[in-house]
Amino acid sequence: MNLNKRILVAIDDSEASNRALTYLATWLRGKNDFCVRLFHVLRPLPPELLEFPGSENLTEEEKLAEEKKTAQARWLEAAEDAARPVFTKAKTILQTAHVPTDNVETQVAATESGRDVVTAILEEAEGSRCRTVVVGRKSFSWFQELFQYHVGDDLVRRSQGLTVWIVE
Repeated sequence: MNLNKRILVAIDDSEASNRALTYLATWLRGKNDFCVRLFHVLRPLPPELLEFPGSENLTEEEKLAEEKKTAQARWLEAAEDAARPVFTKAKTILQTAHVPTDNVETQVAATESGRDVVTAILEEAEGSRCRTVVVGRKSFSWFQELFQYHVGDDLVRRSQGLTVWIVE
């Protein structure tokens, strides 16, 4: 498959994300030489699952570390389960536009402490050889613009060698 025809779509459960998918689906209608990679970034682990009290007793410390690891795995599994409807809706939008099911991939990423959503998107685009990234963007009033953050704006600033579509 042509590397220039791999498109990464960063999705969540927002209306802006659905608009971006609908726009892309309309654009892809009747084309079957594209690969669409649906990408969802999970919220970071809650602080209580990151902090580790430790212990002076080595056996107790190992037990606490194992409990923390188990709790993190449970949280991650629940977060991935919660993301399934986002993928289901996205796939439905693409299927309605007759994008072949075999041309749609999905990927979930967990954010780590200090790693932001834009970094996760850029790393995924590079790792999956996607040269185009599509994101939705919600319009804000001029006053809200002073305080709100747009992933798309940061993607444009930080991306190199990528085409970024921001669908508003």
